[in-house]
Amino acid sequence: MRTKLFILLTLVSTNCFAQFNYGETLSKLKDWELISDKNEKQEYVERIKSLTESENIFRFFDLNELHIVDVDQDGLKDILFSGEGGIDGGITEVYRSNGVSFECILSVIGKLCDVSTYQPGEKMVLRINNYACCGGFTNVFENYVLTLQGGKIKYSLQSKEEYVPEMVFPTVFFDRPIAFKIRNEEYKLRFSPVIDDTTEIVRPFDAYGNTIDVYSKNTIGYAIAERKDVTGRIWWFVKIDNNTSGVHRDWNAVGDNNKEPTYSLGWMSSRYLDLIK
Repeated sequence: MRTKLFILLTLVSTNCFAQFNYGETLSKLKDWELISDKNEKQEYVERIKSLTESENIFRFFDLNELHIVDVDQDGLKDILFSGEGGIDGGITEVYRSNGVSFECILSVIGKLCDVSTYQPGEKMVLRINNYACCGGFTNVFENYVLTLQGGKIKYSLQSKEEYVPEMVFPTVFFDRPIAFKIRNEEYKLRFSPVIDDTTEIVRPFDAYGNTIDVYSKNTIGYAIAERKDVTGRIWWFVKIDNNTSGVHRDWNAVGDNNKEPTYSLGWMSSRYLDLIK
């Protein structure tokens, strides 16, 4: 991103691969919540009604979608909303308290699907699932961290990862990602850990097999999990850096919230992937 960001979190980009689950789980959110009483939460709703630009939030509102948390652990209660909001794909907004009033520090299309593990003194990191709209077939995970921009605290995009709806996600991950380069001239990224070039899949065009894209030699990626198929082949679940790829596609056109480059998620056979030491 061109704007110079002063990150308030000490986050190493490779460590955040294992920080989140790839699925709809908000189990860690309960450790951040400060208020559960519905009447108390309703008082906070009234305080932000005049602030939000997304007026449909309160036409399709569920109090269970509003959470009172302290995103920056400054001792003040902040407001996190994530739900339908009358928008295709949902909406997520964060309102930070300054002790007197609230300021919106994040408003994006998509639903909250995970947060960072609560640790005293550490800021909340958000993971948003931005589903494809209107028959699209590319969804996007977006990670947001607190930053200081022009003297103001905001949530800023840290990284985004695209995936197709058919994706088979792993449930067990490496302790640390493994960096690699592709050795072959052409190498396929697939949505499941198996070679399948024949099964018909649902697309607005003729499409068969589980191939997502074909990448060129020297493309860089990061393996974060593995699985063995019935033939004994080892598959890595990977995050491909599209800035290094030979795939000619507009990576900046993915998702509704920004035009930043995206990583691609999927499975690759580990056979022709060379480790980067």
